[in-house]
Amino acid sequence: MLLKFTNRYPLSKTLRFELKPIGKTKDYIEQKGLLSQDEERAEDYKRVKKIIDEYHKDFIHKSLSGVKLEALDEFEKMYLLPSKDDKVQKEFEKLQESLHKQIASAFRAHPTFKNLFAKELIKDELASFVTDESDKTLIEKFKNFTTYFTGFHKNRANMYT
Repeated sequence: MLLKFTNRYPLSKTLRFELKPIGKTKDYIEQKGLLSQDEERAEDYKRVKKIIDEYHKDFIHKSLSGVKLEALDEFEKMYLLPSKDDKVQKEFEKLQESLHKQIASAFRAHPTFKNLFAKELIKDELASFVTDESDKTLIEKFKNFTTYFTGFHKNRANMYT
């Protein structure tokens, strides 16, 4: 006997589930103001990300200042060629890779690179980077919530590879 499991019902619906606190859980959440704290933290997160972006700009500027890239003039000449045959294109790609490695090694050589994607960025580096008191207060709020930035740090780390 074969059982027919498909096309048994003419309409399929998606169920949506929602967590609704009840009883003492609801009272506890309201008493402690957890939802409002979370909303505030979400807004603060956006502002701290902008501060971190400014820090990254400063880091890039500091780590690349004084760096002399080898074969940059040759790269520029090849880049400006109106058309490239296969041989020139391969040479151009080799120069690109070489420049890319030089820049990446300049980033890695900077003393604060190891902290750039870790909790130390928020706990140590940003505290000395910002000058505005409101920004310092914002950063202080995230000293114990550094995991909020895990995905953000991974995206930024991709820029430096």
